[in-house]
Amino acid sequence: MAEPRHSGEPWDNPTHEAVDPLTDTRNRRMMTVSRSGNRLVIDHKRDVIMMIPESQIRALIRLLSDEDDRIVRTISGRLIDIGPSAVPLLQEAEIEQPEMADRIASVLEEIRGGKLEEELTELASLPDEAMSLETGAFLIARYAYPALDVARYHDQLDTMAAEVRSRIGLRASGEEAVNALNRYLFTEQGFKGNTKNYYEIENSYLNCVMDRRIGIPISLSAIYLLIGQRLDFPLFGIGMPGHFLVKYESDRYKIFIDCFNGGALLTEKNCARFLTEAGYGFDEKYLEKSQVRAILSRMVKNLLAIYTKADDSVKIARLTKFIEILGGAPREEGL
Repeated sequence: MAEPRHSGEPWDNPTHEAVDPLTDTRNRRMMTVSRSGNRLVIDHKRDVIMMIPESQIRALIRLLSDEDDRIVRTISGRLIDIGPSAVPLLQEAEIEQPEMADRIASVLEEIRGGKLEEELTELASLPDEAMSLETGAFLIARYAYPALDVARYHDQLDTMAAEVRSRIGLRASGEEAVNALNRYLFTEQGFKGNTKNYYEIENSYLNCVMDRRIGIPISLSAIYLLIGQRLDFPLFGIGMPGHFLVKYESDRYKIFIDCFNGGALLTEKNCARFLTEAGYGFDEKYLEKSQVRAILSRMVKNLLAIYTKADDSVKIARLTKFIEILGGAPREEGL
């Protein structure tokens, strides 16, 4: 935003008398605001920190209807600074005052998106071996589904892993373990690649893939990996150009799993043939283990491509930031 973010309790008193204070915790200063005609009068006092009463947040939200764009930008900035505590009241106003829906949606996007950026930054600060694919994948999903009950999906993955474990016992070979997981996931549970609507946005959000049992290579592979982690299978992602696979690798058994194609089992020669026929040529680096941050970056890149095609500038900007936080570049290979 071009102007500094200032805010406070607005009122209709034509004088310049200050009203109840609001606190800018970012700058550690107290602000009081009053209206005089079309002007917003702001007074600053340093080093005061106070909780923001609900009544004052509601007053700020009402002021989003102001005809003065400068006031709207200022108040929007203040609500963004208040952050998550303003979200329930903003959601309520979004329903009750549809004429302000666009302005409220913009504020909500900034609050939620900013919070997710903070969480992603914290996740990305970890060494890759400590990063959680599960946490990152559902963080991405929460961008589109802010009220997502992530715990429900964690529990569902736990249940799925337990069901596979009951089928394989304690002494299963690597081949038996892979066959059991494949049979469970792709035959019993019906997970499959979305060949009809490959670029459908829901294919890229893990909650939607689990709900609908359909997705693209990387999202289906992520589910396979998350179940495998719970079973202590030696699995990791393979981010080939143009396609994503899972590899099972133990001392006695090595195989690539194509989750988009019903868990088809592939050898290195099969993978090399695919890459050559697809025009990428073969390089051993294409079959190297993908780090968690690279998998998450690729998942976001898929979303970025879809939203770019839809010309959604807000989501383009936010997802580009996500990729930067993960240390990637928007033009990296996806799918």
